[in-house]
Amino acid sequence: MKKYVLIVFLAVFSNLVFAQVENDAPTMTKKEKRKAKTEQQYKETKKLLENKNFVLESDFLKSRRGVTYPVSSNLNFVKVDSSTAIIQIGSPWGYGPNGVGGVTAKGKITKWVLKEDKKRNAFYLSMNVMTPIGIYDVNMTIGPSGGTLARLTGLRSGRLTFDGDLVTAENSRVYEGRSL
Repeated sequence: MKKYVLIVFLAVFSNLVFAQVENDAPTMTKKEKRKAKTEQQYKETKKLLENKNFVLESDFLKSRRGVTYPVSSNLNFVKVDSSTAIIQIGSPWGYGPNGVGGVTAKGKITKWVLKEDKKRNAFYLSMNVMTPIGIYDVNMTIGPSGGTLARLTGLRSGRLTFDGDLVTAENSRVYEGRSL
């Protein structure tokens, strides 16, 4: 009987000791957790941009008149792979020259300027893409978590804005149509 009482006593006592050790560990406040998460996302986004291997999957397109359209992110994207870029707009309801209801322009990146704003944890990317159907300027504003606005202009008047998230090329779920 004494053995059973001793075993129960040790079991209860050991649980109290371990519970106290866990509670003594320093805990992070919500603000500190959010800051740590933002810092980690910022480092991942920086790595993506420096490796020049990412995809901007656009959830919204904005016309030059400011009208915003929700779009399918697997058909509307800007993809960068080293020295090549692909700009595509598409629609799941129609057929176009690219086979997905829009246009796909694939070309060489001729200018690449990446600036980092450490105060705001943001990046600014400016690149020129030379394709068979035109030369495009793409100016991106990228937040620490990968949220991106990309303004696309060409030689003709007009502007199109892609609004979406930056993802790795490996994790991307885009469907590339035929390029012109």
